[in-house]
Amino acid sequence: MYTLKSENNRGEILNLTSNPNYTVFNITGLNPPQANISSSANSTSDGMTINNVRVESRNIVIYIAIEGDVEVNRLNLYKYLPVKKSVKLYFENGSRNVSIEGVVELIECDHFSNKQVAQISIICPKPYFKSVDEIIANFNEVTSLFQFPFNISEAGMELSVITTNIRKSIVNTGDVDTGIVIKLFAIGTVVNPVIYDVFNKTHFKLNFTLQTSDTLVINTNVGEKSVELIRDGVSTNAMGYMQPDSTWFVLSAGDNVFTYDAESGNSNLQLTFTTSVLYGGV
Repeated sequence: MYTLKSENNRGEILNLTSNPNYTVFNITGLNPPQANISSSANSTSDGMTINNVRVESRNIVIYIAIEGDVEVNRLNLYKYLPVKKSVKLYFENGSRNVSIEGVVELIECDHFSNKQVAQISIICPKPYFKSVDEIIANFNEVTSLFQFPFNISEAGMELSVITTNIRKSIVNTGDVDTGIVIKLFAIGTVVNPVIYDVFNKTHFKLNFTLQTSDTLVINTNVGEKSVELIRDGVSTNAMGYMQPDSTWFVLSAGDNVFTYDAESGNSNLQLTFTTSVLYGGV
């Protein structure tokens, strides 16, 4: 069993599977997308050399039998799946709950057949399915100290304590490498913070001094790479503070380990990693 929902560019959602007006009887494009392999022939030996491998966009085609009041329900499909507009598909089965975004390429119906069938083609430029749930890893964990019975003295009492983890293991449960959104929040002055990918022996360093309550947001996702400083509620581009030999981190499928430091004030840093879980197919 599975469920399929479509969300149009106005945020309106149509359930296509638990709906008496429609019967989805086929969907193509749910398998891992095709890889495009660029190669060149070897001049002095058999075989060839692979120069580049990339994954193409995904084409999802949905076949829907229109039930009930055919004319009304056909026109309703045009509303929720408008041609050349962006849509978001939600797909859930027994193992995965994912979404993917694309643009409607065409929607075709045979108006004069006894049983009208709509064929809807959606082109997804980012070919991977994204899990509804994200991975969130906090390097600073809050431990509650409040318990019953309790008695508050004049000196006060601690209700919680923040435990700092300099080293953190993050498991990417997807089957595709993905980028990360890293938030660095300063509870005091921090000079030139640096984050290390332990397994790949790479780093991301900023030649910058964070003041109390500053937030730095590093986005390493493809097509979204950025460094943003948020100070006193104002966001500014901080790409210029990125050290030239820094690496845009990628969270590999499986276990990843990161750590961090600073020239001074590393105990004033609070780090949060947020990443989407990506799948090649469902």
